[in-house]
Amino acid sequence: MVTGYTATEYGDYLIASLQEPYYNTIKVLDWEIVAGVQNSMTIGTVSTTAGSTTLLGTGTDFTVFSAGDEIILGNTTFEIASISAQNVLELTIAPTFTTTNLEYYLPVNDNNKFEYEYRWSHTNSEFSEFRELNEGIAIGDIKSLMFDPSKPLWIDIKAEVASLSAGHSISIISVTFTLETDSGVIESCPQFCVECTDPFAMDGCANIKVSCDTDTFNPYQLTKSATIYKQLVGITNNIFGHEVTYFRTESDARTEDVILMEYSLHNVVEKATVKILVPDNEFPDEANTYDIFGMEFAEFEIHIVAEEFERVFGLNKKPRNKDYMYIPIINKMYEIESMSLADEFNREHSYWRVKLVKYQDRTSVIKGEFEDDTDALVTGVEEIFGEKIQDEYEKNTKPEQFQTVSTLYRDGIRQFADRSLSIIDYDLKNRWTVISKNYYDLKNITTNNTAILYTVPSKLSLTENLGISLWFSPQFNNTDTTEYVLFGDIAAIGGFKIYISNTKLKVVASSIEHEFNHGLTFSNSSWYGLILNISNTFLQLSASIYRLDSTNNSGMIPGQRPQDASNNLIQEYTNIIEMPQELIWNPNENYHLRGNNTYMTNIRVFEKTIELEQHHNILNQYVVRDNQLSNLIDNAIPSLGYQKFYNAR
Repeated sequence: MVTGYTATEYGDYLIASLQEPYYNTIKVLDWEIVAGVQNSMTIGTVSTTAGSTTLLGTGTDFTVFSAGDEIILGNTTFEIASISAQNVLELTIAPTFTTTNLEYYLPVNDNNKFEYEYRWSHTNSEFSEFRELNEGIAIGDIKSLMFDPSKPLWIDIKAEVASLSAGHSISIISVTFTLETDSGVIESCPQFCVECTDPFAMDGCANIKVSCDTDTFNPYQLTKSATIYKQLVGITNNIFGHEVTYFRTESDARTEDVILMEYSLHNVVEKATVKILVPDNEFPDEANTYDIFGMEFAEFEIHIVAEEFERVFGLNKKPRNKDYMYIPIINKMYEIESMSLADEFNREHSYWRVKLVKYQDRTSVIKGEFEDDTDALVTGVEEIFGEKIQDEYEKNTKPEQFQTVSTLYRDGIRQFADRSLSIIDYDLKNRWTVISKNYYDLKNITTNNTAILYTVPSKLSLTENLGISLWFSPQFNNTDTTEYVLFGDIAAIGGFKIYISNTKLKVVASSIEHEFNHGLTFSNSSWYGLILNISNTFLQLSASIYRLDSTNNSGMIPGQRPQDASNNLIQEYTNIIEMPQELIWNPNENYHLRGNNTYMTNIRVFEKTIELEQHHNILNQYVVRDNQLSNLIDNAIPSLGYQKFYNAR
């Protein structure tokens, strides 16, 4: 079981993610991960005094150790010099920090250790597949990758328990990457979680790149305190912040006036949702004032967290005069009149003080493509939120999946279905979860004849990714050498197809073939779930095959009830292929299902790849939760066909 950053069972895994990315990074030169083990020898807590080698324990038994043994305090390893008593021992080197009630760990060994994998992203929304984290420089290894320094870099670490003795637990403590930046500077700083340990006992920083120098006392070196302060500001903003629609402007460089020291024109360049803080959460009075210029709003001050603003608009961006925003909670539009740095702890730049005044439609601000958005926000609530409400309605009600009546001539996702195709009513369950209620019997359709023609075009561009999931039950015997088309289009040249056979899974796109030799012995009484990811972003093709454990539904395991079982599927096969080039196709054909001697159901095509931790969720879903990310959803639901009666009397 995994709790926070600690695992207690063999096979457990956790994924450690950066809260903030690295910037200006070209490549990773080296990495180091500190993990610690706890057992009956690490009971109690310890207290340290900076500069003293004496370690005092509370509820400890240091007599189980010997001189020369090592323990981990914070994320630093210390050697034991001697043991004085159950609660007193001496270290060979004195800690540089003072702390109390600190948990301590033992170093990992062959009997208690993690195995590590990594994935990366420039967007923090779509990641590469996990690959082994090693010291090699072959294709796919982290040291072989070259990153775009103009984009932020996120790196996730997957730590899986490779071995663990009884009564032991193992925890991730800190992760350090040595990075080469575009300026040639090599930076290295341990990353750790402030919430899960005492930050003053850690050597490093909480996702902030700083110089960690502890050789000389510096009263102004308050990096850790500043980090905590900024995190508190961020937490406050997340909890108490009000979402606004923010329009960011930039000066038009062609209108520079060196005499008046200003720019004549400004352009609206970006619109996004940002959280703002209102001091004491007190908005101005709703009472309006009137003068010869019309109705006026009361002026007031807001705070914008710098980290929040940069997260939305980019590094080193800041609020500026003539930016404007719509505040939904008071249904009013304001513009920025002035802004200044806040007078705060240790002169940290964590938020901006911004003065707001009534919005005015200025001819000096060119709105361009944002003209309609601005006009909608100042004219009425219905026009503001009408389209978003409809999108949210369709996202939540899922009309394509929940339509109660469908016919062969108005079926939604299916354009054609062979009249001899049988759709079988069958509850495919994983313990208490209903995966599907119907399936296609494709073994009665002549092999390679079209059984289903979808309305969705079969295509993938150079910049797009694709995720495919489906369930199938092979009805061919173990000696059958035929390669059946599991999914794809009908194009003879330049199309896309997925083949399945007793020996391999083959993906063909525009005559480019990639093979996965799964080596499985399929059973015609079992159901298998397939996840196929095509990532042109990371040049990776991955396939995973899972098997549904039918014993979960019947309680066939002696002494175990169905509700005692896990919803996890059995992973029969997984592999990743590093592609030499992107997979693209557009044969002007739609996706098809063909006669292929299988049963099939729950065919889904997503416009994003399916991450590892979502494999079980996607395969176990009957109703697709993120249907807005899908191009095709087919649960094999029968259509309501109308019979024709002749000479009815």
